Amino acid sequence: MRKLILAGLLATFLTGCIIFDKKSEAVTFHQLSAPQGSPTRVGPAIFVPRAMIPSALRRANVVMLDEAGWVRVEDAHRWINPLDRAVAETVAHHLTQLTGLPSAMQAPAESHLTLLLDVNHMSITAGKQAVLELRFRLEAADGTLMLEKTLIRSALMSETSPEQYVRTQSANLADACVSFVQALPPDLKLTR
Repeated sequence: MRKLILAGLLATFLTGCIIFDKKSEAVTFHQLSAPQGSPTRVGPAIFVPRAMIPSALRRANVVMLDEAGWVRVEDAHRWINPLDRAVAETVAHHLTQLTGLPSAMQAPAESHLTLLLDVNHMSITAGKQAVLELRFRLEAADGTLMLEKTLIRSALMSETSPEQYVRTQSANLADACVSFVQALPPDLKLTR
């Protein structure tokens, strides 16, 4: 008798939890875009470790944070790589493209420069502006500060979709990298 009651309760609970006629939404994976360039100079190599990311953005899902701090998590839209690694890789690719210097995601054995990145802010305003605030800190091999720069970039999105958000933040990141490279010491800039 107990088994029959238990089976009846289990069937009652499960029928309310399972929906058989509804399909789940397909997952779309996103990544920040960056040029693929090969180094044209010997060095120094630039080591770019994982970026520091605000806690609200540290997840596999694409998170669109608004200026009031509200978080919109897109369940069916995910980053192809963790965002802290994706930002670092994207910046490294841009630096190689813009300076001709080799970049690395792991500390090279030879003497190198280290570029620390902090994403201070990555959000959408009420006016559909995608905002990115990024702090660059370039250090010599011995830890001496060579350059520190905080850049804020903002661009209008045509719509507030995850795809448009990723494209716009990629453009903001590219623009910030160009500004950072322009501030580098002359010996690190690419001379054409």
